[in-house]
Amino acid sequence: MRHAVHWIGLVVALVAFSPVASAQHACDDLGDKGWRTVATVETVAQKDSAPYRADPSGSWYVERTVTLLPFCNFYNSVGNYSLRSYSLSPEDHKEQVQICRASENGGVEAVAPYAGKCPPR
Repeated sequence: MRHAVHWIGLVVALVAFSPVASAQHACDDLGDKGWRTVATVETVAQKDSAPYRADPSGSWYVERTVTLLPFCNFYNSVGNYSLRSYSLSPEDHKEQVQICRASENGGVEAVAPYAGKCPPR
């Protein structure tokens, strides 16, 4: 469970500061005076593949799939949320994440924040 918390923290940091997570989708204009549109992207799922060895050096990886959900939110000047807000279709983004690497002493060590055993079982 401890390493799961580290993974969640890493994903939140990566998604929060990656260009993938920035709201780059177009939203409809509500057309009502006093309402503003706020485009956001929420992480709704993360799934890692089974660990695999990609090269003979001792490096191990997982393929991470992060599902993002773009939202179009509408707020008025006092912060009320419009029920006309909506989401767009979810988007899956895949990346290869290194979890273990060869160490200087010839063994295999974990790559932070992964706290599991290396090589993985």
